[in-house]
Amino acid sequence: MDDPVQRHPTRTEQLDLMVSLIADHAEPGDQLLDLGCGIGYVGGMVLDRHPHLHLVGVDVSSESLATAEKNLAHVADRATLLQGDLEAVGDIRLPDRSYRFITSVLVFHEISDEAKRTVIEWAAGQLEANGFFLLYDRIRLDQPGLFSLQQSVWQRIERVHGEAMRTADSYGEYRESFANRAPPASLENYLAWFDSAGLTAACLHLHGNTALIGGAKR
Repeated sequence: MDDPVQRHPTRTEQLDLMVSLIADHAEPGDQLLDLGCGIGYVGGMVLDRHPHLHLVGVDVSSESLATAEKNLAHVADRATLLQGDLEAVGDIRLPDRSYRFITSVLVFHEISDEAKRTVIEWAAGQLEANGFFLLYDRIRLDQPGLFSLQQSVWQRIERVHGEAMRTADSYGEYRESFANRAPPASLENYLAWFDSAGLTAACLHLHGNTALIGGAKR
């Protein structure tokens, strides 16, 4: 299955790391909940890596779910797909089970901060006692005095990988790019929200302005 997200030069490394973490810790019968599963790309990577894991994928788009059903046909006996909106996460009706792993990949930057906090709290409630929440998403840059250094990071990524992760001529232009939509949250926001939800959290990998954040249920 081809990666549906293009022009994201660090994604392959970070997704491989996330999938490896799950495969290294999963045990037969473990359940994975993927929030914003899209066309099943990430869920398929995990199921292919670990043959005894079961997936529940949730996405707001019926079109994406229809494609996911086709893409995951070879593991259909281990994949359940549901339509649900993270902006109204309390209305999602999951199968009656608890989850060893919950993942979300490049979805949170598209929902409001209030929804981000709510989904993290809700997700913590779905985890088993020894469960993990792995959140992979963009983070907001909120230190204007360091923006020139971030520009240098982006420029290096473009030189090394041949593609730019993002660009902006100034911090003001960067912030203006979020004027009409929900911005990403800062790393500090995420760590605080994980903590308040009862999850011990840390940034496991950061490249450019995209982070893999891990939370373990306390």
